[in-house]
Amino acid sequence: MTRTFKVAIIGGGPTGIGVGRELIEGGVDFDLYEAAADFGGVWNSEAACGRTYDSLHLISPKFNTQVPDFPMPDDYPVYPNHKLMWRYILAYAEHFGLRKHARFNAPITRLTKEGDGWRVVSGAGHDELYSLVVICTGLHREPRFPDPPYPGSFTGEVLHARDYKSLDQLRGKRVLVVGGGNSGCDFAADAVHSAAEVYHSTRRGYYYQPKFIAGKPTPQWMMELGGKFETKQETLAYIEQVFRLAGYDGTDYGLPRPDYPLDGAHPVMNSLLLYHIGHGDITPKGDVESFNGKRVTFKDGSTAEIDLILYATGYRRDFPFLDSGQLEWKSGIPDLFLHSTPRNHDNLLFMGFINSAAGLGDGLKTQGLFVLNYARALAGRTPGLKAFLAAKMVDQPDLGQAYFVKSYRHLWEADLWKLLGHMRHYRDMLAEEGKG
Repeated sequence: MTRTFKVAIIGGGPTGIGVGRELIEGGVDFDLYEAAADFGGVWNSEAACGRTYDSLHLISPKFNTQVPDFPMPDDYPVYPNHKLMWRYILAYAEHFGLRKHARFNAPITRLTKEGDGWRVVSGAGHDELYSLVVICTGLHREPRFPDPPYPGSFTGEVLHARDYKSLDQLRGKRVLVVGGGNSGCDFAADAVHSAAEVYHSTRRGYYYQPKFIAGKPTPQWMMELGGKFETKQETLAYIEQVFRLAGYDGTDYGLPRPDYPLDGAHPVMNSLLLYHIGHGDITPKGDVESFNGKRVTFKDGSTAEIDLILYATGYRRDFPFLDSGQLEWKSGIPDLFLHSTPRNHDNLLFMGFINSAAGLGDGLKTQGLFVLNYARALAGRTPGLKAFLAAKMVDQPDLGQAYFVKSYRHLWEADLWKLLGHMRHYRDMLAEEGKG
């Protein structure tokens, strides 16, 4: 008897429910496995996978975070807090009927290849075979610390971004935040309201973008520049000039000048970090040189006595349910076509494992439709599937990868418009039925 074609989605965060919504509307059967008791992923503050803290707000504004055909409520602010974001995700899942497909409190313990399918085993007792598995467990899994570790031994308290929840953890302590991305900047700006002293260690120069320009969220202001200038270089120069006039040039505060273009790294959206540096609330430092008890020595030879280090140094990929030998790896991350499709498996997809300078909305829809077309093509063994499987072995689509800063964090950074264009191209390829 032929097995019915069915998909398993692993992960009930925004990407998982975004994929599920498109499968529902496309008439493809699936089960969605979520380790926590509800949807939300990193936005579920009640779950182990939650990565929220009391003061957390969106980095991307409401207008490009919401899914275009399911807008956030009118009374949401421009940059909603994490509670409102979670509420929006739950409303999205409810509206599109995801709950009836969900299996909560069901962490996947084993995913193994079996014939032309994958056997999915969960901690809740599920044991089923699926024709296609879509992994949506997200980028924020296992904490990543500086590698190699800094020399010496630090005897104070150590937290990772995953562990930070509230100012109470920092109260009255001399705090060092390590990491210059959005989380690190948020933590440093947050800490001034509770910590005795705040130091912020970064390895390079950064561009700091305010959250508003001319009364608009900065990403919207930049988009509306449109074709005002003849070249990209002129556009970037104008944006830098405006940021400088608004007080957001780090060099004016004694910070190093970035050695890459304005759009050569994931944007740091923070209206408070430079403000607090200018007021002496945050002491900026370069990279750490070594530890000696609670004394931290920095690359410039300066030292500070520190009670607590908060590492905002990112996360590493982690798929404990899948034998790592099943994947091809490069630079410590799975080497996937379009950051989503293994070249050595035709019935396994990874969605939500890429970053770009944009909100959630457009990318969520595009990824979901890609999975829908892939599932249909795989189920029908269509000419479109054959064309795609051949293409993924030889094509090298330009996602803008070579343009970005050379760091672990930017191994999965992509130019949004290039990414969306390529995903739509291959999505259309998968939809081809061929002749006859």
